[in-house]
Amino acid sequence: MQVTKGRVLPIVIDDFVTLRAMWMPFILSGAIFVPDVEDGCLGERIFLLLLLPGANERIPVSGQVVWVNPAAGAARNGIGLRLQEADAAAKSAIENCLANLPAADGPELFI
Repeated sequence: MQVTKGRVLPIVIDDFVTLRAMWMPFILSGAIFVPDVEDGCLGERIFLLLLLPGANERIPVSGQVVWVNPAAGAARNGIGLRLQEADAAAKSAIENCLANLPAADGPELFI
């Protein structure tokens, strides 16, 4: 994995419903919405240490900011990080976590 300059965000997702609300499958390569990050800039590279529900080890993910919800907006503030092609294992792990969940019963965090 290539090391890039930028921030490192440790993200712990406690349950599958929250993971589903954070997942942005409509973004090429997939993306994860990270709530409560107020200072992301489009194009910025951010390194995530992602702990999925039920997992014991963090998954390293190199993301690029492709979505910004500002604090002043109507939606929850935060950033959407597009996974890189090299993060196919992380995308697969997320999709496996979500595979057996029933249809969404709540809104996504980024809308």
